[in-house]
Amino acid sequence: MIEIYRKSLKDAHIQKGSVVQKGSWVFVTDPSEHEMEFLTDDLKLEHGHISDALDPFEVPRFEVEGSMMYIFLRFPYEERGVIQTAPILFVVAEDFIVTVARERRAIFDDFLSGKIEFATTQKEKFLLLFFIKINLLYQSYLHAINKDIRVKQSNVAKITNQDIIAFVDRERVMNDFVTSLVPAGKIYKTLLGKQYLAFIKEDSDVVEDLMLSNEEAVDICNTSIKAISNIREAYSTILTNDLNKTMKFLAGVTILLTLPTMIASVFGMNVPLPMQSNPMAFLGVMGLIVVVSAIAFAIFSKKDWF
Repeated sequence: MIEIYRKSLKDAHIQKGSVVQKGSWVFVTDPSEHEMEFLTDDLKLEHGHISDALDPFEVPRFEVEGSMMYIFLRFPYEERGVIQTAPILFVVAEDFIVTVARERRAIFDDFLSGKIEFATTQKEKFLLLFFIKINLLYQSYLHAINKDIRVKQSNVAKITNQDIIAFVDRERVMNDFVTSLVPAGKIYKTLLGKQYLAFIKEDSDVVEDLMLSNEEAVDICNTSIKAISNIREAYSTILTNDLNKTMKFLAGVTILLTLPTMIASVFGMNVPLPMQSNPMAFLGVMGLIVVVSAIAFAIFSKKDWF
């Protein structure tokens, strides 16, 4: 689907049109073959780059083809409780901007619904607002995940198997974020350092803040990954320790049950035995069993087996 929008500083609302004008935003999602021909033949976009933007595994990168810039980034989203990232392509031409994505997500609705104030005629600012929005999405998910990790980290003893499974998924999310944020930070530095875009002084400061925020997000990801790894190791250590305690307890119980059995077995043999004619023999054997068991119990208790 291809939608064409335009909004100048004088316009109160974004206008949808049918012709690409100067200052237009060409919004592309999962284009058909006919729409691909329009993008490549009429707008002169590179077919290969458009196809790459539809690849769910495409990594962030920056390309310059003639007078057009192709900026590949990834943005986070949540679907059915699963946090993922998807590629988005920004094509910056002389007179218009094109965004290409596989699916329409909430990040675009925030622009189209008027939640974010922008003007498509100011393409540098418009592009920068998209970068900021993507970064804010990362920050939002990171803070929520990091908060949950801190809560679990403060009480490792009560972590369940379901928590560990959730941590594995969060670690996957963090690794996905890192592989998206690190190259994105290099792209921001490239855009600012080589002045590919005509940022004014205020915009340049915003780009610098964006780079710092991007680096902070990467640091949070790495810290969270390390914290998850530490929690898993602590959980594994606790399980091992609990297993050792259980094995010691069971071994002690087994020995306590074995000692009376051995004594009773000896005195139950069909051979001449001491005290066999004594009417107090039974009480003597029972007393011996109690004394031996008590001594064994005292020894095991001292060794903290019970």
